[in-house]
Amino acid sequence: MNYNHLLGREFIWGKHDCYGLLRDFYLDVFQIELPNYARPEDFYQKGLDLFKDLYRDGGFKEINVHPSEIQIGDMVVSAVSSSFGNHCGVFVENGRVLHHLYGGRSKVDPFRGLLRNNCTGIYRYQDLPHAATNRVETQDLRDYLSPSKQKLLDELRAANPGTQG
Repeated sequence: MNYNHLLGREFIWGKHDCYGLLRDFYLDVFQIELPNYARPEDFYQKGLDLFKDLYRDGGFKEINVHPSEIQIGDMVVSAVSSSFGNHCGVFVENGRVLHHLYGGRSKVDPFRGLLRNNCTGIYRYQDLPHAATNRVETQDLRDYLSPSKQKLLDELRAANPGTQG
């Protein structure tokens, strides 16, 4: 799966924005052409919940899954400085999300922080080929701990053998 050519793009509303990136990813990786909806720059400030209103028309269905069941190609919608979803990204390998924030450059980030804390929904394209083989690997939170914190966690586990984590 090659999407490197989609990284580092300058933000241009309605073309190289978060939804434009999703569309380009789907076309390049899955050969699926998603609809190109008109999207006013301040849609979320005018109370337009475009993702919620249009995801079904675009071929997506909302899913309620454990993070370990997220698949490559699933769309995440997050509320960024908004009370409802106004930003989307697409899951790629290793629990990471390809997305394009307003004013920035397209990039891949782990599904945590802004994306996860403000997540309003996960959506799966209904006709995605080979969906069952595209599972995203979950990440071990220990990878984000310092060696001293990992050692402390190991000591706590050894002292409490019946616990998980």
